[in-house]
Amino acid sequence: MDVSVSNPSPGGGTSNTLPFNVKTSGLSILTEQLPDAYNSKPYSYELQAEGGISPYLWFIAAGSLPNGLTLNPSGEISGTAPNVATDTSYPFTVDLIDAVPPPDPLNMISHDFSMTVKSGSPGRNDSCIAAMATPISNGILRASISPYGDIDVYSFHGTSGNTVTVELFAQRLDLDDDPTGQDIYMDTFLEILDDGCDPIAYNDDIDLGVVYDSMISGYTLPYTGIYHIRVSDLRGDGRPDFLYDISLSGAD
Repeated sequence: MDVSVSNPSPGGGTSNTLPFNVKTSGLSILTEQLPDAYNSKPYSYELQAEGGISPYLWFIAAGSLPNGLTLNPSGEISGTAPNVATDTSYPFTVDLIDAVPPPDPLNMISHDFSMTVKSGSPGRNDSCIAAMATPISNGILRASISPYGDIDVYSFHGTSGNTVTVELFAQRLDLDDDPTGQDIYMDTFLEILDDGCDPIAYNDDIDLGVVYDSMISGYTLPYTGIYHIRVSDLRGDGRPDFLYDISLSGAD
């Protein structure tokens, strides 16, 4: 950018214009892997990045997503997965551009992904053993607590000393584009579990009695290895309309 300096009168004035370069931290894609999709099931996952200058712009540079799924410019992969006879993988490359003006070499990076569409139906991920089949990475995944009494458990890999943040969005989801009304009445309860499936951190309400969504922010991981995230409704309820978004950052 070009910068000039002005001083007030008397004796002031405006200086000549000189270029002023602003350095930003390097742009990086934090999401390392994508959750599986399933036959004819809705899918929603938002890629995560950091550094550079927002807003970011995401697009497919090579390969393709499964039929029925699209990547929007904000980084969300969404749609309905196709019906496949056997488990099918779809490799593709994503390019990410930030708002730094070209020709800065930091303003575009690429990442290779592969998404698998499973031919069967999703199983219950209600235990730490089952969670090994539902790993998640840094990003935002949409899921639901159903049927009654259901819980969801996910796994992720973390490094000792790193801090992770896990946040649930249910009460704050706006599904009908009307911000004046509440759409989801799930009362989330969130836990981080160690590799032995024992709770090591938990949260009920972000703001007690006001925001019933849950968040564990800046938790320092005590070891390098596998961790689990357990999501439930505090009342033990569960229905198909108990949708939530789970956001993870700080994982490997």
